[in-house]
Amino acid sequence: MSANRAGGPIRIHQIHKLPAPYSDFFFQALEDHPGLDFQVYYLWRGSWRRPWKSALGRGYHNTCMEPIWGIDWRRLKTAWFDVDSVFIVGDWAHLPTVAVILARCLRRTPVALWVDTPAEDIKRPALKRWLRRRFLKWLLPKPDIIFGTGRKARRILLEMGARAEQFIELPFLVDLDRPGLAGGDAEIRHEAQKLRETVQCGPEGVVFSMIGRLAAIKGNDIGLRAFAQCRRQAPRPVGLLIAGEGPERQNLEALAHSLGLGNSVSFLGWQEPMGVEAVYLASEIILHPARIDPFPVVILDAMNWSRVVIGSDVCGNVEDRIVSGVNGFAFPAEDVDELAKIMLDLVRHPEKLPEIGAQARKTAVAWPVERGVKVVLEQAARILRARKNKCEF
Repeated sequence: MSANRAGGPIRIHQIHKLPAPYSDFFFQALEDHPGLDFQVYYLWRGSWRRPWKSALGRGYHNTCMEPIWGIDWRRLKTAWFDVDSVFIVGDWAHLPTVAVILARCLRRTPVALWVDTPAEDIKRPALKRWLRRRFLKWLLPKPDIIFGTGRKARRILLEMGARAEQFIELPFLVDLDRPGLAGGDAEIRHEAQKLRETVQCGPEGVVFSMIGRLAAIKGNDIGLRAFAQCRRQAPRPVGLLIAGEGPERQNLEALAHSLGLGNSVSFLGWQEPMGVEAVYLASEIILHPARIDPFPVVILDAMNWSRVVIGSDVCGNVEDRIVSGVNGFAFPAEDVDELAKIMLDLVRHPEKLPEIGAQARKTAVAWPVERGVKVVLEQAARILRARKNKCEF
């Protein structure tokens, strides 16, 4: 493992939007690595879209950026003068982060982007779309590395102007130990049992779940309509848990009522991490019928929990990780009938669920957090080494 020119550990400055459970887990692993000096800077501490009450941002060094006139001058100074470090920037849409990226590029010092699969199919005003496209076409070729979440991310980033040699795969990472620990927690098991009773499903029933923000792009209405079709022909009790909040909740509740779903559907509202774990434990099948969702963490988590995932084919990690019928299922986005068909087949043949769930878990295990840490350290060492060689030359 290479170190910086001073001979010490590799120094990484990570800029991220806001704390979240999945990033906390990864950042803690980076912090714990003895060959790394790691510091995180957050743009914000929270968001109305993700109103976490659980304590986040623990187990690693982090602070919040303090912009003045739109720029965090302290972070910008560090970006300019700390030439023997690597900056990894998880945002390109806000002035404080753009300033850091440009400073590193002007100084020709190591800088990387870490991005989700860009959501280029989201509708934007024409002028904003044009300006964004021109700006990213100019910006994306400049960093040393672009960490992206998978094949779909690579395709889109190259179309947007990134260079092929920049792209390094680094998907979101999940805690592989957590399902075992949560499954052994009596409180979580009890809550999971209550959830199954809420949708009137005993041991012989099959519980579906949708987890995430209740917004039109997430396709919860598609899931509800498919569930209604499945329920009409199901040979055993079926239930649907919907965990999350968002602007579509009232519309979805009205849709559930109009479909006559009654007590077979339960809207759980916003859930903290322990509540989400109870939902996974209560469920056999996780639905993710999104119209748009670049690389949803819920699919990674569900596979980690050995749950059968049915996801729409617009999701990057459905493309990357799901082999339909083997470790989960993919269906054409917005195709209610095809989704209902897959759901009903599983309800009629629940003996398929354990093996498909086991294969899902095998897929999840291929990306332990140690693999993500190794990717970051190796790439950081590589670009530091390249800069050192240039300076010596």
